[in-house]
Amino acid sequence: MKSRWWIILGLLVALAVGAVFVLTQTKPAITKTATVTLSVKPAPDFTLKVEPTHIDSPVGRTVAYSATVTSVNNFAGEVVFSVSGLPAGFTVAMWPSNTLTLGPDAPKGIQINIDIGASAPIGDYTLTVTAESTNYN
Repeated sequence: MKSRWWIILGLLVALAVGAVFVLTQTKPAITKTATVTLSVKPAPDFTLKVEPTHIDSPVGRTVAYSATVTSVNNFAGEVVFSVSGLPAGFTVAMWPSNTLTLGPDAPKGIQINIDIGASAPIGDYTLTVTAESTNYN
């Protein structure tokens, strides 16, 4: 009981000297958390293999290469083939087409036929077979 009087007396003195008291009620913070998982995996991709790696042929013939693409990391999409590095006098044809749809299930391939015209220049040529995809998963 004695301590209450001291509190009341202290409040009266504070009021006498002009102190202002503001009483507020503070509510406890409410915080919730949740956890999630982020799995970062390799990007879809594919490999390219062309066989044979070397062919010798005289002019006036047609040679054939086999180009095979294999899905990596569940790649699925359209793959477009092209051949560069040949001068005039050569004709390139792809069978069944220069475009195929590759899925993650099995490798797929095309045949690249190069017709060596009778007037084709004699020499060694480094050909570049390109497989490109811009439309994939």
